[in-house]
Amino acid sequence: MKKILIASVLCVLLFSIGTAGCIGSEPIVGDWLIYGTEIPVVFNNDGTGTITITFFGITSTVPMTWEKTEEKTYKLTGTSELFNAGTYTLSADGKSLVEVSTGLKVFVKKT
Repeated sequence: MKKILIASVLCVLLFSIGTAGCIGSEPIVGDWLIYGTEIPVVFNNDGTGTITITFFGITSTVPMTWEKTEEKTYKLTGTSELFNAGTYTLSADGKSLVEVSTGLKVFVKKT
């Protein structure tokens, strides 16, 4: 009886760990940069994020939100005029986010 109980507990534990890995965070989560700059962008696992801009010694952190709308497609919403909201597509290699409408605004994954 103890062996069955121990085996059951181990199975549940392994299933829980495996499921947590599958549920994991979106590939957008992490540290990024605005292409061609050193402006950091952070996407958090909870659908929030920040862009930190330093200009003439003044640092401003702009909060934003993101949500997945389709496979590899994300809607970013800024809470300041310093950031333009839009829809972005994640590249096949997961290393860049490109604005769908213009293709001009790009975020690159920090390595």
